Order: sequence, then structure tokens, then C-alpha cells
Amino acid sequence: MAEVEITTPRGVTLAGTFEPGAGTTAVLFAHGFLSDRHSSLRFDILASAYRTAGHATLQIDFSGCGASGDDVVTVANEIEDLRSASAWLTEQGYPVQAVHAHSFGTLAALRAQPADVVTMVLTGPLTGPMSYPWEEIFSPGQLDDLEVHGFTRIPDDNEAAAREFSVISRQTLADYSLIDQAELLGGVRVPVLLVHGSEDEEATELVDLSREGLPLLPPGSRLEVVDGAGHGMKSRIDAVAELALAWVDQHLSAYRH
Repeated sequence: MAEVEITTPRGVTLAGTFEPGAGTTAVLFAHGFLSDRHSSLRFDILASAYRTAGHATLQIDFSGCGASGDDVVTVANEIEDLRSASAWLTEQGYPVQAVHAHSFGTLAALRAQPADVVTMVLTGPLTGPMSYPWEEIFSPGQLDDLEVHGFTRIPDDNEAAAREFSVISRQTLADYSLIDQAELLGGVRVPVLLVHGSEDEEATELVDLSREGLPLLPPGSRLEVVDGAGHGMKSRIDAVAELALAWVDQHLSAYRH
């Protein structure tokens, strides 16, 4: 596997891991909130499965995360990151792509709509507005910084620990909660597989949102709930891989040559 660097139009350098495939199809990964290209190893496992099926894979650290350049973590920045990564894949000879996104990364995937992406697999997707108890997630000092300065630093606790901290803003939190479902899903142009875990602490609300939003997605889109899986999907990564591989094969097989 090759370590690659991709420069976005705004001049931020993205760090990624790329592995060529046997044909012209590729899977581009989009990680969750303040995570990195490994996504607590789940993306490493899934990428290996996709490569075994013949697809190239590209795992990137979003800007402001992992080993990528510094930036504020927002959906808008991640949209540009994904489009830049997709364009880079096309330049490498992989013009037929799928996106596999997790959690917060699913918002960027749904909004980015890279031209060469023909389908998406979204695990733990956020498909509508959610209310989060931020006071239980961030410290009083971090919340004060957000209130007074508009930004705060969050220490990097990923296994790779490629950076000291990431920076979020008030906009980052608004990206989670101020979602117009009809606007978000109604603009999607490719079939989508939504995958939730039955043991997710927020499962009921997240699944309900996805179930309500499913009719807004293109024909052929599907919702699956994996028994025994939490939001992270790691306990049932085998089941997730099976669903994802079948879905991607179905939608990319016609383009293989």
C-alpha cells in the first residue's frame, strides 16, 4: 500500500493510504467525527475485503484529522476533501467509484456527490436532525471556548494519534443538528445502502430517521439493521462487510473491465 498526499482547492494537504485494484473501480472511505482513515481499524478490515473483491481502495484522513493538514472540522471542508480525493482517484485511472462512509462522514458523503461515484454504503448514517447532549461530550472549558471564541481544541485519542488535537467550531455542532432531511436526501443521485446496528445507543432515533428518509433516496436504495451491532459496527464487521461487498458488486460490476 502507498501513502499518498492530495491537495484540496483551498490548499490543505490530505494524507491517505491507496491500494491499486485489478480494474477501474475503487472504494473511497469517509471516516466519522474526529476519527482517521483507519476508523478504529474497521476501515482497514473493510478495505481489505473490498480489495479482495478486486476494487482499489483509498482511505483518507479528513482535513484537521489524522496526518492531514490543519483545518477546522466541518462538513463543508469534508465535502471539498471528498471531492478532491475522488478526483485524484479518477486521475489514477479509477473513474468508477463507490463511497463507504461512517457516522459523521456520511453527511459529507451525501452532500459531496462526486461525479464519478455511482453508489454509496453508509454505516451508522445521520440522515436527519439530531439533538446531542454536548455538555456530556465536551468539557465545560471546551464549551466555554465554543461560546466565547467560536472554536475549541479536542485532543486526538485515535490509536495512530497522528496529531495533538483537532479543532471544531460552533458550525461543526450545527452540522449535526441543523439538517433538513428533504434537502439532504432529495439531492442524492445514486442508490444508497443505509446500515445501522440494532445495539446502537441512538439506534431507535437514527433508524427512524433513515426509515423516514428512505423514500427520498433514489430507487433501489435500501435500509439494513444488523443484529447485535453497535454504532461502530466493529462487533459485526463481518456482517457489514458481507452486505457492503454484495451491494458494491451489484452496482459496480457493470463497469468492470
